Amino acid sequence: MHMLSGNPSHLTKAEIKQRKKEEVKIGEAKLVCPAYVKADKEAYKKWREIVKLYKGIDFVSSADVGMMARYCVAFSEYLDLIGHRATVNDIHLTEDEATQTLEVLADRYGARRAANLYDKIDYLTSVGGLLTLDKAINAKMSALVQMEDRLFLNPLAKVRNVPKKEVKKEDPLAAKGFGNV
Repeated sequence: MHMLSGNPSHLTKAEIKQRKKEEVKIGEAKLVCPAYVKADKEAYKKWREIVKLYKGIDFVSSADVGMMARYCVAFSEYLDLIGHRATVNDIHLTEDEATQTLEVLADRYGARRAANLYDKIDYLTSVGGLLTLDKAINAKMSALVQMEDRLFLNPLAKVRNVPKKEVKKEDPLAAKGFGNV
């Protein structure tokens, strides 16, 4: 903040260096990936991408690992939901296929449970099921956007979080010879 405002108190370089050294830092500079992120292929891929982005940036520490891990896992879940949406969208059963499906389910699980399972399959492939899946995808995307803002991953969040320089208001009467009235 002090460096962005143009060094108003005229501190020397040594004083600025001393203040920077005495700043409170939470955590270490090394970012260690949690095991549950490494276990998920897509989440780990996103983790490596974020760490590469943050390389050389001083404001990220090991205290941010939890948030970064949640973001990576949420991103992986988002991709999974999109994949499910594409799969469900491609399922179209004819009357014969529907009857065969019901018979196979009845042989394996019994008539009552087969009817319940078929109703669930029918709902998933219906417009209502697709809308429910779309709602889940949109909720996940909303959560991702909020996390991106918090982690400074999108350009707008970076701009929004840089403090603005204070604009000095000029006294309109100063030009007419009236000082600080």
